[in-house]
Amino acid sequence: MSTYPRYWLLQVAAALAVGAVLVWCCWKNSGTQNFHLLVASDEEMGEYIPDQDVDIATTQAFAKKDTLYADFRQNFRFHYQTIGEATFDDGSCLLLISEPPPFFKADTLKQIFAQFTHTLETKKHRVGYDGEITDLMLLLGNATRENLDRLEKELSQALYLSDYKPHVTPLPVQHGRSYFVDDNIDYQITLYEFNDWFMDKDEEFIQLPDTVKTVTVEKMFADKLTGVYFSKLPGFVAWAIAKKHDLSEQLNHIRQFTLDADLILGALADSSTLVIIGRERQSKLYELPPLNVESILLLASVTEKELSQSLDVNDFMAGKMKSGHDWCPTYLSKELENTEFGHLMTITDVLLKDWSENGTIQEAFYRYPSPPRFPFDRPLFKKLGLSELVYNWNTWNAMYAIDMDEGFTIYTLNRTGSLPVSYFNSPERSVSVGYRYENQAYNYFATLGNTDLARVVQYTALYQLFMDNGITYSGKLGNVFPSNKPYLLYSPTRNLMDFFKNLTDKQIDWLADTLSAKIYADYQKKQVTKQMAQYESSYNFKYTDEQRADIYSKVSKDERNTLRAEIAGIKAMLSGLGEADYKQLARYLAYPRGMRQAGGVNYQLAMRARRLNMLMRRIGKNNLSIIGLDLASVRNFYVNSLAKSASPYLKTPSVIVTYNDMLTTGGHNLSSGITRVHSLTGYKRGGGGYQSYPQAQATPSRPSGGTPTAGTTPKTSGGSGSGGGSKSGTTARTTTSSAKPASTSKPAQNIRPRSEVISTAARAQRGF
Repeated sequence: MSTYPRYWLLQVAAALAVGAVLVWCCWKNSGTQNFHLLVASDEEMGEYIPDQDVDIATTQAFAKKDTLYADFRQNFRFHYQTIGEATFDDGSCLLLISEPPPFFKADTLKQIFAQFTHTLETKKHRVGYDGEITDLMLLLGNATRENLDRLEKELSQALYLSDYKPHVTPLPVQHGRSYFVDDNIDYQITLYEFNDWFMDKDEEFIQLPDTVKTVTVEKMFADKLTGVYFSKLPGFVAWAIAKKHDLSEQLNHIRQFTLDADLILGALADSSTLVIIGRERQSKLYELPPLNVESILLLASVTEKELSQSLDVNDFMAGKMKSGHDWCPTYLSKELENTEFGHLMTITDVLLKDWSENGTIQEAFYRYPSPPRFPFDRPLFKKLGLSELVYNWNTWNAMYAIDMDEGFTIYTLNRTGSLPVSYFNSPERSVSVGYRYENQAYNYFATLGNTDLARVVQYTALYQLFMDNGITYSGKLGNVFPSNKPYLLYSPTRNLMDFFKNLTDKQIDWLADTLSAKIYADYQKKQVTKQMAQYESSYNFKYTDEQRADIYSKVSKDERNTLRAEIAGIKAMLSGLGEADYKQLARYLAYPRGMRQAGGVNYQLAMRARRLNMLMRRIGKNNLSIIGLDLASVRNFYVNSLAKSASPYLKTPSVIVTYNDMLTTGGHNLSSGITRVHSLTGYKRGGGGYQSYPQAQATPSRPSGGTPTAGTTPKTSGGSGSGGGSKSGTTARTTTSSAKPASTSKPAQNIRPRSEVISTAARAQRGF
């Protein structure tokens, strides 16, 4: 008969004895019989749960909660996702969950904290004019350090789909968010260097905790490996993902990669596996925060080949209010509404305009820190002397790819510091104002060390890599698109059209007289006086008082007659339209983007809309109060109509309010297309023109914009979208070059060793 059952009984008896001793010790040391013993696992015999007979309202955590929250959001005014913690002498604790992902259910907290006396509060933090972040604050009556460590690990799993390195921010805040960093975050690593480091020289990687077994990228390809790997020599983190698969199969790897890699540098792929290469974290989390897991899943879920963001300042009902401030609706592709990435694009769009204009165009509610310098010696709008200007972030040559003969593809980012910049003469004509200005701006923004601009580059790179390699996500995300937003301004637009259509001749005369007098007093007289002074100075001539009076009278009369003719012409045009055309015009003016995307804009419709917009410019939208319309009321209607359209914890601003704005528009045009080239060297490197292979440099550089030189023409798989660049292409989910070069191609100049580009200094903590 086997002795195994007897041995098993002895083990059970021993375990019971140990348990009895542990229970007695807990009771002995606690001074009370009110305790709980939680059996957690084979490794962890038990966890002491202290007395929970606590009134939360009497705790130190409760007394300090509002002060701690205000301090946190003062230091992190925009997006920052973390678990904040403050512990107190009475055993109470405050846990702050900032910006929970939209898929997180608050009821989950009841399950995690079921054994503890706790209360839950929601805290609202305003971002922009009407944007809002909802944070969760949990107060615990009594908990030990051991309790908190376990709870925070469970929280991390629920929030970030991984309990890897559950990071906690001590409260009160010790280090606020860094918007500018001194260390270089603008890398320009070439395709040839990636090929040399990872394929020719076979950079070795390990997957912790095993530090002995090594693999190369080629080994990852051959064995179809997935997961997160560290380079054996510190410097790189690789995230291997199965291509043409759903990310739901690999969720636990996302958070690890975002914590251990602080910048995405490029990628390599074969037919089965995509290996994304990141810089092993050398920045603090408050400098380059981990990319949000939900934003990465969002990008994998996108099926559209282009994503867009803009500030629609030229819309019919947008513009200058009576207060002198300008307002406009924000636009985001439907996938980006009420998301961190979408709002990040809006913020950086504001920065593009403001900093291009030397800080003279400011958003009234963001209060983003000012940069140490500006890109031009004076505001670009005045420097160019244009009547209108379009500013765009785009993806034209933001990433390069080359398909090698050996059956793999190499991807590298042009620059990691920012996306390329485009400046256009007008929204209708996507004609560049000149590569000189675009290159200068691209170099400025990329080398500024702004952490939000670098974050946009990383998200954009993931979007392009996911699209190019068939990586998807079909799970629920929880973000909400406000379906009522697109034609929300139809009613006020039609009301204003009705006003002009129904004017009598007497009302037209009164309106022309009143408006021309105001325009003359506010603007024209000053301009005429200035012109007369310039003429007198140039020709040594002096106007008499009578001559001046005659000129002023003529200018005022001409303005009155011109206004009357334009208003009468608009009335006649509107009166001659049938109901279908009238409605179509109102819809186009209310939401021009919608009809353009639907292909419903013909020449006649565009010309009618142009005439109405020209009339609004001549009148001056801040003068509409003369007819009883202040655009502030339109803005309020728009904002109030969208007040409840939000994700569970985030509402992106529906409007932007600026001051000192001109006729300037801008936005992001993010294409999934990647510029594919036929050579490892000599491909397009700058915002414009072709550049030769860069010389070896001892440190990651922040070079100035290069001079265009001859090179090999790249093939672009994807363009920069409508208005996204001065060149265009066709988008495709996966495209390949017709000619595949061999990896043995040699550069025109010396290759940089990886140790001269990426620091090999030991990191504080690798892995768990």
